[in-house]
Amino acid sequence: MAVWVVRAGVQAEAVDAVREASVIAIGWEEMADCSDLMGREEFKARYRGAYPEDMSKTRIAGQAGQVYRFVREITSGDIVMTPDAPTREVLIGKVTGDYRYDPSLLEGYYAHVRSVEWLNTVSRDDLSPSLRNVVGGALTLFAVEGYDAEVQRLVEGTPPVDDGDEDEDEDQPSLYEDTVAKADELTADILAGIGPYEFQDLVAAVLRAMGMRTRVSPPGPDKGTDIVAHPDALGFEQPRIRVQVKHTKSAIGAPDLRSFRAVIGPDEKG
Repeated sequence: MAVWVVRAGVQAEAVDAVREASVIAIGWEEMADCSDLMGREEFKARYRGAYPEDMSKTRIAGQAGQVYRFVREITSGDIVMTPDAPTREVLIGKVTGDYRYDPSLLEGYYAHVRSVEWLNTVSRDDLSPSLRNVVGGALTLFAVEGYDAEVQRLVEGTPPVDDGDEDEDEDQPSLYEDTVAKADELTADILAGIGPYEFQDLVAAVLRAMGMRTRVSPPGPDKGTDIVAHPDALGFEQPRIRVQVKHTKSAIGAPDLRSFRAVIGPDEKG
């Protein structure tokens, strides 16, 4: 038996819809019926055909991979947890049916579905801090490992064991540090997988988030400047910043730095 988190999406009514229909469901409707697909490469090919505007290999693998797991890895008897963010509750159920594509079942919501028997609804406060952190992950669908005993307790509605000595506040720093470390690793993996122009756009987005206006050079020769940033709409105010973006695993040498310094004007920063 495996344990999965399967989100019902961002719409508040979606959780009520899957609860009433006794199903778990995910989006990506444009991929259509995936019952004829087998390996991950077939799912990625279908995803690229359904979403041609998405060119990121990392994102394609991640998005198609979640559909693959819903169709091919979840099996009858597995336990699923569906968070209901507005109520801070978690639905817990057992998968009872095979995958099917049914756009009419949850009209206006999701078309990839599996039948489920809902066994219990618990408050997020009933979860241990670590399981609460896991269930709060950002993905639509992912496996939960190492919590079988606690999940079984939640299914049965058994109260948690209180040893009288646990100070939850003492656990928070380690939980926080663990979350930050995982987030840093995931961020590094994503950054390593994106292309140079995607990275250039990301740097420009960071500058905009800092309150700057940006102009990004199109692909091709850039005369030493990938991004020009300034605080006002017309570009008159200081500081005027030139940015040269490098997306490489190797170190940037002195010649590159000298070339970049040469294009920075007397009233500019780089």
